[in-house]
Amino acid sequence: MPGLLRPSARVPRGSTTGPPWGRAGLWVAALALSLAAVGMVFVVRQVKSLTGMLQTQAQLRATQIAETARTLADRQVDSVLREVVGHLQMRSGDPWVPGGDWPGWIDGVFAHEGTKIYTIAEPGLPGAELSDWLNAQLLEILRRPDSEAEGVGRDVIFGSVEGQSRVLVCRRYRTAAAGSGVAALMFQPERLRENLVEPLLSGRDGLELVEPTGVARPWSQPMFGLVRFWEIQPTPDSLRQQRSTVIGHTLAYVSLTILAMATLLVAVAYLGRLAQREVALAEMKANFVADVSHELKTPLATIQLFSETLQSGRASTEEKRQEYYAVISRETVRLTNLINNILDFSRIEADRREYTLKPTDLREVIRETYESYVPQLDHHHFQHRLVMSDSLPLVDADRDAIAQVVLNLMNNTLKYSSDDPDLTIDVACDTRRDHQGVLISFHDRGIGIRPEDHARLFEGFFRAADSRVRQRGGTGLGLALVKHIVEAHGGSIQVESRLVKGTTFRIFLPASESTESSNGSSS
Repeated sequence: MPGLLRPSARVPRGSTTGPPWGRAGLWVAALALSLAAVGMVFVVRQVKSLTGMLQTQAQLRATQIAETARTLADRQVDSVLREVVGHLQMRSGDPWVPGGDWPGWIDGVFAHEGTKIYTIAEPGLPGAELSDWLNAQLLEILRRPDSEAEGVGRDVIFGSVEGQSRVLVCRRYRTAAAGSGVAALMFQPERLRENLVEPLLSGRDGLELVEPTGVARPWSQPMFGLVRFWEIQPTPDSLRQQRSTVIGHTLAYVSLTILAMATLLVAVAYLGRLAQREVALAEMKANFVADVSHELKTPLATIQLFSETLQSGRASTEEKRQEYYAVISRETVRLTNLINNILDFSRIEADRREYTLKPTDLREVIRETYESYVPQLDHHHFQHRLVMSDSLPLVDADRDAIAQVVLNLMNNTLKYSSDDPDLTIDVACDTRRDHQGVLISFHDRGIGIRPEDHARLFEGFFRAADSRVRQRGGTGLGLALVKHIVEAHGGSIQVESRLVKGTTFRIFLPASESTESSNGSSS
């Protein structure tokens, strides 16, 4: 048949023998093998990324639950002890008070002033063995030197009495007769678990609360504080579901890789570029989650917890409800500020951030922003003050942008102050390079800034490697926004800082041209 090479036909001289696909086939085979290798690397990276993402999500939720349980338990214990100690210091006669609105997992509240134990809220004492144990523990605390008395904090004692685990939380106080006393509350860990910890776990999380048993699991989140008796682990069902998800994605990636091996060079190059983009995107997402998740999860967890508490009616008194409303409001402001910073930074990066500059009296803007933030400062026990000159020149400014600058710097002070929480905002007239203007200074006594970090302090997403900074969270956007806003107003910002001694930010904003003209005319 025409067109077909007969078996008897000879191969023309000069042609090469070998595999039927020839040299081009070798290139295709080599290309296919290279693509297969790249595809397998991509599959492995994607599987690892997916596995890590699933595990990280579960661990973040477990960490959120552990932190919420610890915070709630500590808050309830401290509230009861403050109420009891306050009454004991004000009363006359036996230290007996009517029972308060206390959590149901607390077994008893006691007081000891050197002679005997008093049971708070209910007359009588517990059984003999428990009473002896209580007496021994409270006397030991009561006999400590005066230097370890009131104001030092609280003592937490763990023991086993009458075949049951007991936890005793104690606090020293001064009596009306200038003597010492100790107030204590007692609870059983299992009751704490049933009434406080387990309600935080939902069936959708794929997590369970267990005692440490040494059973091999991919990970476990230990509890801490008053709830240290347990740890959070993934349930067997959630582990099986994760494995199924990973296997499904693995098969999908392998199938795509095999299909890509059969494509042409252009398709191979395209798929390679696509794989690189996907990997880069995954890394960007991972970096974003790592930077922002800690800042988002705490206010969200708090808002959800107190909202559910209010919705379920567990806040039985108006005082408690108002306290929960205040917490929700405070955390909402914090979350809103974080989101606004992220949105504003994205607008700046896209050159879409605009300012409406008008002659503005900065005293009013700064005072309103400061007063709106006072509850946050008071909540964290700050010593704070606002000092302003009686007369300031007008400044061409965007009110909202200047308010954001003040808010970010106050929030920065709040975040990085520890042992000596103190903030002073000083607003005064100043002259820089023959230009009159307003100088706004923020002084704190926080942890300070390392000299090597000064140069990059105002870069977007910059976080110092200092462990004291890392453990306080943050996105690294606040100071970058402050610098951009100040420079957009024609101003300048300077920082002075010494480790452990505190930091001072100085912002100079030039006066409005109309103000300088009027001052020149009057002179």
